[in-house]
Amino acid sequence: MTETQVQQDGGLRSDQASGLTLLALAVWVGWLNLEFPVGTLAEPGPGYVPQLLAVGLGVIGILVAAFGSRSTPLSALPWPEATRALVIMTACVLATYALERIGYRITIAALLVFFLGVIERKAWWMTALVAAVFSLASHYVVGVMLKVPLPRGPWGF
Repeated sequence: MTETQVQQDGGLRSDQASGLTLLALAVWVGWLNLEFPVGTLAEPGPGYVPQLLAVGLGVIGILVAAFGSRSTPLSALPWPEATRALVIMTACVLATYALERIGYRITIAALLVFFLGVIERKAWWMTALVAAVFSLASHYVVGVMLKVPLPRGPWGF
């Protein structure tokens, strides 16, 4: 597709789609934040900063969408990694369901083995090392040091 064809092609542009996505995310975060009191500038509540960030993100989204009329049309963009992205998202969704059933450490290790061993095709020893060290170290930092309760599997691990 030539540059002239791209400029004449109508429809949503890539920057406009990105800006509208940011705006939608800002609206969603702002809506979720409504259950927390915002407070005042002198005495901000727990919802003050998230609401402020949502407003800022919304403004940025509007600006990106408004000034994105010269970007490539969304329909003209190639999506060479779409299948890979779908596989990664599916693995993350499955890991979400597995967390409560098999525990944090085993789920994270399995997810890393899948990402590094299957998707990235790294060496088996490097995959096993990274999966084991990261799952144990992250559990130690988050679960033990920060005292955030993480799911334990049926074996208590």
